[in-house]
Amino acid sequence: MKREFYKGEDFWIKDSQYKRIEYPINDEIIKKAEECLGIKFPQSFIDLMKIQNGGELNFPYFMLSDVSTEKQVFPSIEPIHFVEDDISILSSKELLADTTLSKEFIVLWTDFHFWLVFDYRNRKENPPVLYIFENYSTKEITWEYIKVSDSFDDFLKQLFRVPFLDPKQLKGNYGQK
Repeated sequence: MKREFYKGEDFWIKDSQYKRIEYPINDEIIKKAEECLGIKFPQSFIDLMKIQNGGELNFPYFMLSDVSTEKQVFPSIEPIHFVEDDISILSSKELLADTTLSKEFIVLWTDFHFWLVFDYRNRKENPPVLYIFENYSTKEITWEYIKVSDSFDDFLKQLFRVPFLDPKQLKGNYGQK
């Protein structure tokens, strides 16, 4: 599998097939969000959110080499906003409420079985990035925690995409006689 790693450009999908509200973003909104959450976002995260306030990623995969040879998906990041009836980074406590997971996690993405979070349990700045998933191999469902990276900057270096196949490069006679 050929992988193209994120190198600081084209992080966001600009013309997503999924329509979403384009929430405004500025230093004041970011500072207010940090104050509400009691944390400091990594500067690289802030820089990306200023380019586009959440959305789908052009580099949506990362590997958990200690656990699996399969690529893990990180399709999107929720925006930063204060509208109560729409999910945002500020919805982390509500998203975590029905789980036994720490309320000191800031949710970057989840489908409620798999989570990608900033881990602010032991610090208020420069959190590690964790991948959390439900383990069904035990009698009772438990959560497994894997540190993906020590920082968001290191996590960004792990993100990749798989280039689309060019039909012209495919061999011409699959199953044909």
